[in-house]
Amino acid sequence: MSTFIHHELLLFIRTVAVGAVLLLCYDLLRALRDVFAHSRKITEAEDLIYWLCCTVFVFTEIYRTNDGILRFFMILGILLGAWICHVTISTFFVKCCTRIMEIPVIVLKFLIKWLLFPVRRCKLFVCKYVKKERLANWGILRKKRRKK
Repeated sequence: MSTFIHHELLLFIRTVAVGAVLLLCYDLLRALRDVFAHSRKITEAEDLIYWLCCTVFVFTEIYRTNDGILRFFMILGILLGAWICHVTISTFFVKCCTRIMEIPVIVLKFLIKWLLFPVRRCKLFVCKYVKKERLANWGILRKKRRKK
């Protein structure tokens, strides 16, 4: 096999890998959206930033590996890599990343709940007796009105 064909084949394999990496990065973004609720505007801003980063990444890869010459098989390689990754491991990857990202959130919620327990308990204690006092005062005021 000639050196040129060997270079082209390695370039195609590299672009397939780039496509897979780009899709896995988007899957990380999807997992982040599953863990934290996002508004529509924030989601659109994240997508815009993702696509700008993808554009810069693909441009630098093409410039570095093929001296800036864009070939059609490179575009096909990126699309093929993204499609293969989507068909094979994308759903499993999103589920695993979501579970991993949920662990610190669950721990943080538990710690906040645990640390705020005395505050909540005092609030319930105070509200319980304040409401009794208010109701008692209200009852006294009603009785006075009836007597008049």
